[in-house]
Amino acid sequence: MLEQLFGFPAEELFRPAPAVLRPAAVPTGPEQIRAAQSIEARWATSRLSLTAAAGRGGDTWELDGRRVFDGTSLAIHLQAADSLGGSARLPVAEPEQLKEFLRPVRRGLVLGTNTNDAEHQVFVLDALTARSQLPIEPGADFELVVPDAHRLDDLTYGIIWAIANTDDALLADDQLIYAEHDALNTYLALPRTAPSRASIPGLTAVGAAWIGSYFCYRHITRHLADASSLPVFWTREQYGESSVGWLLWVHKHQYLREIEDRFATQPGREVSRTFCLPEAAVKESEPYELVLLFLSIALMEMHRVKVHISDEPEMTTVDGFVLVPGQRAVIANWVRTDGIWQASTSSSHASMRDYADAAGHAARHSVAPGATSPERLQALASYLGLDWAWLTRRCRSLGEQGIAGMIRPRSRLIALDELERTLRFVGDLAN
Repeated sequence: MLEQLFGFPAEELFRPAPAVLRPAAVPTGPEQIRAAQSIEARWATSRLSLTAAAGRGGDTWELDGRRVFDGTSLAIHLQAADSLGGSARLPVAEPEQLKEFLRPVRRGLVLGTNTNDAEHQVFVLDALTARSQLPIEPGADFELVVPDAHRLDDLTYGIIWAIANTDDALLADDQLIYAEHDALNTYLALPRTAPSRASIPGLTAVGAAWIGSYFCYRHITRHLADASSLPVFWTREQYGESSVGWLLWVHKHQYLREIEDRFATQPGREVSRTFCLPEAAVKESEPYELVLLFLSIALMEMHRVKVHISDEPEMTTVDGFVLVPGQRAVIANWVRTDGIWQASTSSSHASMRDYADAAGHAARHSVAPGATSPERLQALASYLGLDWAWLTRRCRSLGEQGIAGMIRPRSRLIALDELERTLRFVGDLAN
């Protein structure tokens, strides 16, 4: 019937469109196709759509979310690279084609691909960085240079995945977030709040997470103003996707600095924070997610917060809280909640005792024990199944080189300085 209606044989009607090549379906091909196959095979949240005119600015790298991220896409320009010890060099054979790709203000990446007998390598250069390497003289031969630290692996892929998804979502929500500022001040004056997602229609999942996190930060610091004893913290993040706010969001960085300056500067005063990471959550996570989770915890250790890791599934129901012994428990949930956040306080002895018991139990049975940060972090890497030697070596090289040349955020709510400090901190732990 369809053949009669459209006047073409059925095999022609259902043949894939020739303008788009799905790399996973192409067994062999040029360097660009092999690069796409390699990336898609290694990272399930990654899809590359290459046009028939590959390299002419129409290629797209889609980065899907798993639990929190809404998903986004990047414009990409693929071309062959020569790996020469310490950097990759991308000879530009068609400069006008590259300039046409770099001209738009959209987010874009240049991917340099290199295949040798041992492995297939991909090097990543942010479009703005590539633009700065363009020659002043028109028509001149030139090449792009990408540091070896920006080679694509679980560390760099995780960072690109996190920055692209959070940055694009926050940019999409920028006006909504700005418009809610006064409402947040009103909520702070209330003893108990739990607004639903429907109260801010149109908000992305990442935007809701940011607002929930920001409100909880202000709620906690407000109730720590008169703290007369050392607080104990408990957080609910179990996956790298939900923990990246610690690495990227400006208010999270401010929060950690405030806690460190106020409570962790005197000898013998040790602030602690507990994560509950059951084995099931670890097994469900991809390696790049585990790297992000590790870095989030390393960030806290860098700020002199001793982190305990509970692996007991029943502890996953514990609220996110800050306990000020003898005064109050500040409840602040924004991870794994039905609404944007759930916030309250309690001064009942029973409630404070329950939270103290949970924190004490987790500290005594931490699966990442140790008297020092290096000991705890090495134990954590082992629990997460991460190669300590590889992780510390790669963190050192990327921390020294910096991230912005690979991908840079555009939202005012994101900063890279604490992530880069954390990379250097972990890199300094290399054996």
